Parts: sequence; C-alpha cells; structure tokens
Amino acid sequence: MSRCIGARIALRTTEFPGLPRARVPPMSRNAPRLASLAISCAVATPALAQDNALTSAVDAFGERAGIEQSGLYTESQVRGFDLNDSGAYRIDGAYFGRAAAMDDTVLSSVGVRVGVNAARLDYPAPSGVVNYRLREAGAKNELRLGLGFRDFGTRVVQADGSAQAGTFSVAGGVLWRPLQVHPQGYRGSGVNAGGVATWKLAPDRRLRAFTSIYRRHYDGDYAVTPSGTAMPPALRPLHQYSPAWAETVGLSTNTGLLFDGRFGGFEVDLSAFRSVFDIDKNDFTLISADAAGNATATTLRTPRREKHATSAEARIARSFAAGAFDHRATLSLRGARTRNEFTSSQAIPLGAFHLSGDPPDLAEVAWSGRRGEDRTEQLTASAGYALTWNDRLQLRFGLHRVRYDKASQALSGNRTQRVSLSTHHNASVVFNLTGRTALFGSWVTGLEESGAAPGSASNRDEVLPPGEAEQKELGLRHALTPRLTFIGALFDVSKPSQGLRQDGSFGLIGEVRHRGIEASIAGKLNDRTNLVAGLVRFDSEVSGPLVDAGLVGSHGVGVAQTVAAASIEYRLRENWSLDASLSHTGERWANTANTLKAPALTTLSLGTRRRFVLGQHPAELRVVASNLSGEEGYTVARSGLLTPVPPRTIRAVLTINFGSKD
Repeated sequence: MSRCIGARIALRTTEFPGLPRARVPPMSRNAPRLASLAISCAVATPALAQDNALTSAVDAFGERAGIEQSGLYTESQVRGFDLNDSGAYRIDGAYFGRAAAMDDTVLSSVGVRVGVNAARLDYPAPSGVVNYRLREAGAKNELRLGLGFRDFGTRVVQADGSAQAGTFSVAGGVLWRPLQVHPQGYRGSGVNAGGVATWKLAPDRRLRAFTSIYRRHYDGDYAVTPSGTAMPPALRPLHQYSPAWAETVGLSTNTGLLFDGRFGGFEVDLSAFRSVFDIDKNDFTLISADAAGNATATTLRTPRREKHATSAEARIARSFAAGAFDHRATLSLRGARTRNEFTSSQAIPLGAFHLSGDPPDLAEVAWSGRRGEDRTEQLTASAGYALTWNDRLQLRFGLHRVRYDKASQALSGNRTQRVSLSTHHNASVVFNLTGRTALFGSWVTGLEESGAAPGSASNRDEVLPPGEAEQKELGLRHALTPRLTFIGALFDVSKPSQGLRQDGSFGLIGEVRHRGIEASIAGKLNDRTNLVAGLVRFDSEVSGPLVDAGLVGSHGVGVAQTVAAASIEYRLRENWSLDASLSHTGERWANTANTLKAPALTTLSLGTRRRFVLGQHPAELRVVASNLSGEEGYTVARSGLLTPVPPRTIRAVLTINFGSKD
C-alpha cells in the first residue's frame, strides 16, 4: 500500500497535470515510473462488496466499480465506437487479449482512458483504452458478506475479502445469484468466483496471479428488428418472448500472471493472460415487428462454440535525467493468439403473433448444420520515447510494427489465410500553461479488430478482418478549484465501418468518421459533495461504395451523436449520503438506410448509502432506484437489433464487515 500512496502524490504532476502549484510537488526524476505506478494504483485499493464509482472517478469519461457506473462511456462503448471489437483492453496497464469480460470478483474498478489520461500510454489505441484494475489486499484481514436484491428482483448472496501473511496476500470474492433476472426478462441463475494472489519478492518487485470464473444459465435470448417505416411499440416489461424450451448456458474464465520490478535503472514488466468464452447452448429468438405490434418470430439454435484468447507482453524501460530534462525509453513485444469457433444456425420459424401476446409454442428442433473456425495471431514490436521538461512539458512518441496472420475455415469448408505487415505510430504532448491549466494533443494510428458478425446476419459469428483506425485530438485541462477539474477536447476518429450488406451478411462496408467535442467536470464541490458530469457531441459520417450507390445511409446504425451524464453524491452525515444520476442518450438510426430512428432516452436514478454498526461490525446498506422517469422503448445496437430499455427498478443490498472493528 505504501507504493500506491507515494504514487498518488506523484499523480498530481505526472498523470494529471495542470493542478494548482500549491498542490503540485516538483517533478521527480522518477516521474515516468511514478506515473506508471499511479495508473495502476489510483483506484487499486481493496474493493468493497459495495463499490462507489462516483467517488473513485477522476473524470467523466467512464468509471465502473462493481455494478456502479459513472460517466459518459463504458468498457464496451467509447465516442460512438464499440470497444468489444477494437480489443483495446489492459490489465493494470498490461496488454490483454480479451475473449471474455473480466470478472468483478478480481477487480477493484474499471476505467475508460481517453484524452489527457490516455496521452501517456506507451501503447494507446485510437478508440480509447479500457484499463482493468486488479484487487489488492487491505492493511487488515477482512471478510465482507452481502445479501439482498439487485435490479429486477435478482437475488444475490456475495462474499469478498482479503488476507496477508508476510510478503504474500490474497484478495477475491464469490457472487451467487440463485435467481437472476435480466432487463429483457430472461430468468436464470449465475455464479462468479475469483481471486488475486500477490507475492512481494522485494520492495520493488512483485508477482501477481489471478483467476476467475463466471457460470450462467437462463431461458434464451431475443431481440427485435423493425419491419416497417416506424419503430415497434414497447415490449411488455420483463417479459420473455423466447419459446419455453429456449436455453442459454455459458462459461467465462480469465487467468493471468503479472510481474513488475526494478533492476538498477531498468523497469521490467511481464504478463501473460488466458481468456475463454464458452457458450454451451444459445437459443436466440429474432422478432420482426411493425408499428402496430404485428410480429413474426424465428428462433435460431446454435450448438456449443468457444472463443479462446491467449496474450503476452514483455516491456523494458529505462529512465534517466540530463539537466532539466527527464528521458524514458521503452521497448516492448506483445503477442496474441485467438481461436473463434462459429456455426450455422438452425432456424426454427415460430410464426405470427402480436407483441401483446407470445409467439406460437412450437416443438423443439435439434441443431444440424456446419461449423467454421477463425485463428488469428498478432505480434507487435514497439519502441517508445518520452521527454519531460521540469513540470512544464511532456512529449511522447511510439512506433509499432504489427504482423497479423489470420487463417479461416468458412462454413462452406473453404480455407483462407491472410498475412499482413503494417506500421503504426502514436505521438502526444502535454504542455502546462500555468499551474492550473494544461493543453494536450495526440495522434494515434493502430490496427483494430472488427469483431464478429451478429446473430441476425447470414454469416453469424464470422470473424471480420481488422482495419486501420486513426485518432487525432486536441484538448485542455483546467483546475476550476483545487478539487474540481475540467477537461475538454476536440477529437476526430476514423476506422472501417460495419453493417448489413444487401445479401444479409454483415461486414466492412466503408469508412466511418466521428468528429466532435467532449467535456468533463469531476471532483469535489465541497467537503460533502462529489460531482461527475460529462457531455459528448459528434457527427457520425459513413462513406464508401454502398453510400455512393444509395444503398446505405451516411450515418452509422445505433450511434447516439449526443450523450450526457451527470452524477452527484451529497453526504448528509458522516455515514449517510444521497446520490442521483441523470443520463441522456440522443436519437439513433435504427437501420442502415437511415430511414428509421429510435427516439432519445433520458433516465434518472436516485440512491442512498448508509453506514452503521450491526452487532459490533461495520455494515452498509445500499439502495438505488433506477429509471424513475419510466422511459420505454428500445436501445439500438450497431447491427440494427433492438433491445428493450430496462424498466423502472430498485435494488437493495446489505453488507457486513466481519474483519474490522473500524
């Protein structure tokens, strides 16, 4: 913990420049090292069974702690782009090839890094970066037990804690949902378990290992597509439209090993991860409905299929000083190997019905069809250089050479292979105009994954070829007060666009460009009030031969070009607080022809957090009511699939700490 405390002090000058000079210590010769440490330690304190994303957020660009979320962006969507495809994920700064999402039982929090908070990454990504922060053991051995209800009546029993024994420590937890209800009305159960072990080999050397597992089972997936020129009416809240025999069973696992250490003047970071997404069964019901609620449904049955991702990274850095300048040189080698299985779908037509009722109850049909597979290997060699001049200027440059090798076996049995070599770069600058104000800019290019075709496409689950993305950005960071910071930026991000083709297949159809402005205000208004508020507005422009031919529109599907979010927490007393969150998502095109729009959505949530003593043990009661405005309608995915807006709900969880009397 002492390493993290020291890193937080240095954080004022290295990770977040532009704070008042009265609060800024002189630039350390070890600033780059401290900055890297601060990135991983900023919120890597022991995670509580009930976390608070608002108080841990350093900006309004996205922070999650457990199921608590604040800010404009999430770990799957940044600036209108889907990060599930781009692969821009890190674990405490280490490159992570993700097949399955990281489990909360091994995480303290998750942060989205764009703008000035991404300008110091050795290997940034054009769409932004999601950084998972692993749990760490607390100063005291602790055990926390929680019991209650999450959204939509989900029942939850959870336990987490940490323990230390000399130089060895562990932290982790278990989460059991005997009844899990999803926003779409799916019902089932789920269990999560995971832990992080840490061994301090020396004061400046550390070895960590983690593993997690998430098992879930529920009664099938469904989504809606519009069949007319207007949006379908709202679905019945929490109603399952899948047939009675529909089933989805999945297992996600993540395992990793990380080493970080200092050897003389060199910093060495090594990491290796294994991520597995295993779908045992998946029955997906596709509903086509018009504005009057008249619909037809087809259930697509697919058998077991897996996605495996193995990734590793080796980094070495050397920092040295020369007069008023600090220098840092880095070399790294990153590799990832993925294997993605996909299959044809067994279509089971259910027939016609009205959305006020249910699809006809037809007999179950066994799957029969064909299988395919994609194998991808990616190797990246990088060299970087960073220059710091006093506490005034920071420059960073990086050069990356990528070898991409993809072999595919299509459902038809045809085999193809493609090998490409490409060079990418990043450059960034942060200039402190004053002790309170800093300007920053960046230019990043990179090779990004394009994901897989969605369930509604004729080439369902087929992995798409990667594309080169580019991001340019210019912004300002200003300390409004010593505890409240404003960040504003202009950005321009372009990459290959995706969508449904005329033949029903899903793939790359041109180029999409998002140009806009984003703003964040985060920090403390006073001793009792925390605030996180943000706004992003951009133009989404699609170009390519299909647009030129008039077959698709010039705007992306499912992209809201205006998003605003604000969260505030007010502490009534020392152990009692109230909080509120307001979220607005603008209109989104619901088809590639740009003839149908989903309306804007604005939701309000209110909550309270009460800490007290129960039987001589510290306890906390967390209650949150969501979507109090009662919004109805649909959210739109980039594939054009519609899912219902989560209805009004409330959750309440009580947590008791058995490891501390404080």
